[in-house]
Amino acid sequence: MPSTDHTGLLATPCVTCREHHLKLIYVDETQYLVAGASPDDHASQQHFYVDNGSPNGPDPVSPGTSGSPSGDVTKTRPPDCSPIDAGLQHKHASDDQAQYSKLGPIRVDAHFHTRIEHHRHGSDADGLQSLPPSHRSLSSHSSYHGNVQTSHFYDTAALPLKDRTEAILFRHYIQKIAISLDCCDPLKHFELSVPERASTCHTLLNAILAIAARHLSHTTDFDPLASNRYHDECLRHLIPMMNHSSAIADENLFAATVILRMLEEMDGSLTGHDSYSHLLGIHVFANAGDQYILPGSLSAAAFWVGLRQEIYIAILTQQCVKLKLDDFIVDRSLGPADDYTWSNRAIVLLADVLNSCFGDNPLTTQRWMALNEAVESWTRARPPSFNPYFYSEGIGAGAFPEIWHGSSCHILGIQHHLLAQLFLIQFDPSIPRVGTKRRAAMRNMTLRIETLMRELCGLGISNQWTPPAMFTACIGIAMFGDHFGEESDQRALSEFLKKTETAHARPTAAIQQQLMKAWGWTGSED
Repeated sequence: MPSTDHTGLLATPCVTCREHHLKLIYVDETQYLVAGASPDDHASQQHFYVDNGSPNGPDPVSPGTSGSPSGDVTKTRPPDCSPIDAGLQHKHASDDQAQYSKLGPIRVDAHFHTRIEHHRHGSDADGLQSLPPSHRSLSSHSSYHGNVQTSHFYDTAALPLKDRTEAILFRHYIQKIAISLDCCDPLKHFELSVPERASTCHTLLNAILAIAARHLSHTTDFDPLASNRYHDECLRHLIPMMNHSSAIADENLFAATVILRMLEEMDGSLTGHDSYSHLLGIHVFANAGDQYILPGSLSAAAFWVGLRQEIYIAILTQQCVKLKLDDFIVDRSLGPADDYTWSNRAIVLLADVLNSCFGDNPLTTQRWMALNEAVESWTRARPPSFNPYFYSEGIGAGAFPEIWHGSSCHILGIQHHLLAQLFLIQFDPSIPRVGTKRRAAMRNMTLRIETLMRELCGLGISNQWTPPAMFTACIGIAMFGDHFGEESDQRALSEFLKKTETAHARPTAAIQQQLMKAWGWTGSED
């Protein structure tokens, strides 16, 4: 039996994936979803092979090795920067094998496909039989078509919960986790709508229980294996559903995928060891088209969360953003709007900056000036409500300013705006590459980066009641922390990373190690 890590991912690729080439078939089904035609009528397919045994393929882990968040597990690379517009149907063990569809040209992760087999063929000892009695009977509430499950709803309401531990997890999600998802949503869909829908949708319910259990296991002494059981049960229903074209119109599945992606973030997005499985699932929903994402809907709320999650990975992997940014709900204007719209405008602007910085073509001076003007225009036009109600300069070495805000959308909007400025400073094409003026230009760049970084971290440390403020600041520290040369500043940044990990279940150990090396901390005490 292959070993599993604490995330539930199998640590051994399946024999079929390891010993044989994988044949992938791309099918673009989007047109048929809109026109109502059958893919069999005119579907054009592209075939190619991925050799897992090649030097560029995933490195299998020996069966006796158990994984960890920072271990050397096989990873899936995100797709290339080109738009993702092809449907993916993976023909592996059988025709009904489930897979996130429409992923674009990606490297195949043997762990992910092995896990699909794990759920298709059953592993009661590791998953279903470990759940409370109410969850072990889930299959009786679902209908099947052949071997593929086609329903993810209960026949009768699952709430109120009968198990006290599950009720504690459910409450923890509402009180402590939903706030991280609803930062830029005035309707608070993840706090209000998602728990209500979980009463009838077991995919959502298990996603809620899984992320609550994971958060508690990272911040308290809660059972670290409980989250795996709920996660596996959620995937048992979610993965088969994703094999149906109608799934991309189901906003309950979209919301569940976003929640599971947040769980993935907790397990290692800052460590560099990330399977990206649920991020790829978000691509399926977010790139499906305007007809599935309506303003004010749960799908729209999930889209904005998914975009922020995608941006974080784009920054850490230094790649461009894969989500389509031309949907109807994306607003790049500067006209009058509510504060949540202004925050989302800042988030989209950061995505535009990243796509220019990390795209295939070099960032030209003309493009840089246009982006810089857009950043300055947002600053000038934003409502006065984005001004803090308290501000105090940091006192002492390594201190961050105190910047108090009353709304999470203000904090996230300003932080993403600061990140856009930081990347534009770092990628400024006007900085001389050589010559006598380069040193002064680099010194000026470092001073500007340090100023913006202090503000970014000050927003996080001053508003810990909204956890994403801390995590977003950590993204900036990961990218720009090496610019700080004073030990007092370095200590402050290091403590910031540690606090984020212990208080908010966001792993930062790898970033700490990388910065220590960049700062020249070689002592054993450090």
